[in-house]
Amino acid sequence: IPKYQWKSFVLGGNSIGGYSSMAVAANDSATGKHVSSSGTTGTGRCNGLVLMNAAGPVKTPDEVSAEQLRSVAYDTSTDSLPLCKPPPRPLSRAFGNGLLVYLRPQIQSICKSLYPTNPDAVDSALCADIKRDSFDPGAIHVMMSGAKLPPPRTANELLSADFGGPEPGESSFDGPVLVAQGVLDPLNDSRDRMNRFGALRDNITMDPIEAGHCPHDELPEQVAESIQRWI
Repeated sequence: IPKYQWKSFVLGGNSIGGYSSMAVAANDSATGKHVSSSGTTGTGRCNGLVLMNAAGPVKTPDEVSAEQLRSVAYDTSTDSLPLCKPPPRPLSRAFGNGLLVYLRPQIQSICKSLYPTNPDAVDSALCADIKRDSFDPGAIHVMMSGAKLPPPRTANELLSADFGGPEPGESSFDGPVLVAQGVLDPLNDSRDRMNRFGALRDNITMDPIEAGHCPHDELPEQVAESIQRWI
């Protein structure tokens, strides 16, 4: 920001990138009396967030009530997180390597299933990039991380939801959000997730797009139009 003298910016992301964008936006809102998850001060200049089939838990009012949900920040500050008991490292490594070996020959078919409206967008370059990345030395650690990570902060906490929201003093993003959702995503009930985001609070715009898990890549023109209307 100092380099380019930006007065404000909009963040956006897809899938895990969408969850990361929520977390960054929440941390950037840490000004004054609020504290970010990293303990650092944010710029307060993020004034918009675009989510495309974002990952991460999104709780309904009934789930918050039934689970007596406490924020991850509260559990961390009170040392209430469950003990980390990952499987033995050799077992995790063997499982991760086996899964990568199984998935590599199916990259194209898996991607086409995630692009139901425009499977032709799955070209050889995309598949080659994914396969190349799967051989990165750090790829196996990504595969193993799921057994080691603590419970993630919910979208309710990160987006200042009216229910199950952040603890007092915890930074959270309360600005405008666009959920440009590929509602044909085969990985989950995508329309239900979109509606869950929309129910969190005011100023969250839902825009269903007839695409799969990566709408910005499958139907880039439609997603661009959605973002342009929202901005």
